Amino acid sequence: MADSPSSPPHEPSAAPSSAPPSPRPEESPLSVRLRAADDDTLEPEPPLEERRAAAETLLTTSLQGYRLVRLLGMGPVSAAFEAVRGVKDAAERAVVRVMVGSAAGHERARSLFLRSAYAANRFNHPRVLPVLGDGLLESGAAYVVRAWADAEPLTNVVQARGKLSEREVLRIAEQLLDALEMAHSHGIVHGAVTPDNVLITERGSMRLADFAAPPGLPGSRMASELDLLASRRSGPFAAPERCAMPPLPPSEAGDIFAVGAVMFYALTGEAPRGTAEGPALAQTAARSLRDVLPEVGEELAQVVDFALRFDPIHRYESAYAMLGDVRRVLAGRKPKLREAVGPSPSSTFDMPGRAGPSSGSILSVGRRESVASASGRLRCREPGEALSPRQEDAGYS
Repeated sequence: MADSPSSPPHEPSAAPSSAPPSPRPEESPLSVRLRAADDDTLEPEPPLEERRAAAETLLTTSLQGYRLVRLLGMGPVSAAFEAVRGVKDAAERAVVRVMVGSAAGHERARSLFLRSAYAANRFNHPRVLPVLGDGLLESGAAYVVRAWADAEPLTNVVQARGKLSEREVLRIAEQLLDALEMAHSHGIVHGAVTPDNVLITERGSMRLADFAAPPGLPGSRMASELDLLASRRSGPFAAPERCAMPPLPPSEAGDIFAVGAVMFYALTGEAPRGTAEGPALAQTAARSLRDVLPEVGEELAQVVDFALRFDPIHRYESAYAMLGDVRRVLAGRKPKLREAVGPSPSSTFDMPGRAGPSSGSILSVGRRESVASASGRLRCREPGEALSPRQEDAGYS
């Protein structure tokens, strides 16, 4: 017999309130302007060769005193340039990212690009590269200037050296998760962790660059509405829910999947979902690490596979929890691999084809904890209820 759609007995319906409705919050000028920009679609993206050719025409251009001297690479919505300011030994280097393609002329896409880049400046972490400035070209394309690092993208490191050792990958993951934990605790998600955005120095130190999610609570209505670039930022390292149509908003669970995918790539030289691409990425589960690399340590394989679980509710509860397991494996101990007891800490989205949060599941929001009821609403944790792994364990026990 089917369950009744009525509320559970322990959740009495709220009494009607006689209080007047709350006044509508004041909107910022940006919100008003974006609301007026009613074009919510982007033109098809030009071929990569065409975008690269357009980017190369910007070489030798001067922006805020920086001269673009070398094209470093092409991203899904922007081109990255090495830029210098000054002469000879006194020259200061930076990276300038310029929007290219159809998104460069779109009002909301430009706003999203700039707001996402500045998310890196909402908190301080020594391994996160901050944004130094921004502007618009005469064509209207937005650009940002970020700090330079004497480091190479992990993609280049793997292509030049081949697969990395287990200890190297664990050390990179430890630094990456430490940076993401700081970001997540400030309500910021990266949204596009890939081997191209994870930079490695000659001594093996990691730097994280190019945030791709607007600041604020991930999964919010504004983040979903403004994320016009999500389909172009999906790819082999994006979580399945970010590759769906329409894509779900960026979340901490998506960042955790991306960390597992980066670890998989560094160990094998391959993406975790093989040759799948496009819409198939939303329906394809990641391969087990030991199926691709049988000689890898069992504990490391468990950590990577746990982070790469298809359903976000079954991944690590937080970057903090995954960081604890990475440190355990580095110390020669077994990972705890506790199942997440609620949705990812930054959002309450429902995956297509499954129900919402189960009754009594714990939903972590920042540093505070609440319990998601069967109806999906939040309530305070009752005395005696189980704590989340994040509260029970700091990752060092």
